[in-house]
Amino acid sequence: MSTPTRNWFRAAAMAIAPVVLLAAFLYHPFVSGGAPTPEVVAEAAEADTTRWAAAHMLTLVAFALSALAFLALRGRLRDAGEERWSSWAFPLVIAGFVLLAGLPAIEMTIAGAIDTGVDTVALIEAVNPWFMTLLISGSVAFALGALAFAMGVVRGAIMSRDLTGLVAIALVVTALAMVAPPFWAFYVMAVAAIVVFWPVAWTTVRAGTRPEAAAEAEEGAQPAAPHPRTAEEQKGTFLGFGRRGTRAHH
Repeated sequence: MSTPTRNWFRAAAMAIAPVVLLAAFLYHPFVSGGAPTPEVVAEAAEADTTRWAAAHMLTLVAFALSALAFLALRGRLRDAGEERWSSWAFPLVIAGFVLLAGLPAIEMTIAGAIDTGVDTVALIEAVNPWFMTLLISGSVAFALGALAFAMGVVRGAIMSRDLTGLVAIALVVTALAMVAPPFWAFYVMAVAAIVVFWPVAWTTVRAGTRPEAAAEAEEGAQPAAPHPRTAEEQKGTFLGFGRRGTRAHH
């Protein structure tokens, strides 16, 4: 795959993923409170079990696309020669997404169980220890990875100074929003993700044409083919040869 094509795929992943993530959180029923109680969660899930399950299915898709977006960011930084921070930031982010992916799966199970007439509050309380374990471990892993990516963006210098600062700050906001308990923090995280990935996607698309330009410049730097000598140059050569031949006879 050529570099321009690869950069277009990277830009597409970074442009689409945060939008899907924001759509998933906006479609998710709002859960009030700083740290929602089982009763609050049960009320939101029982109000519309289909929407509850669909919102978490969309969240799983958003997590998968976000992993691809971070992979694209990792590749962009690697191309720029940044290996110190992004090389271990990406595994942390992926570990975070894998752990966090268990949360929508649990929520979809709860939505399915509600239709059978189960005691929703008791079910949520029963799975809460596992839910919190996945939430805390996944959030910490993701936050550490996002902070490391912020350092990688600063070190990689793949954008202008202003855009670099904006993206690095947005990555820090994304990390903090992930570990914040209120539900509205997910909205902040998704908006911050757009601020992170869209500028990088734009610069990645622009960088996609640079290898071709470099190839053209390299071709232009090739030595020019020898041009035929004019009749006057050839005549001067023959005259010079004649003089050298006459001196040799003397």
